[in-house]
Amino acid sequence: MAYANNIAATYESRTKWVARPLNTKGNLSIWLEKMNNACPYPELGQIVWLNGYNADKAYKVIGFKVSGDVIWQRGEVIKH
Repeated sequence: MAYANNIAATYESRTKWVARPLNTKGNLSIWLEKMNNACPYPELGQIVWLNGYNADKAYKVIGFKVSGDVIWQRGEVIKH
């Protein structure tokens, strides 16, 4: 799958990150595959939009597990 509209940006001090949990169930392995395709080499603090920069939700890298797997947090960037 290709995600031509993906934009990844480094979290900047002029933006504010607000966590927005989804609280729904779905296919985690498919979602993780989408995230890996969108951002194969994530960095701590990086924010990834799956539907373009103006999308209302994004995912931020908040850490890494011992295994190296990324810990993502769903939320939104409040743009100033």
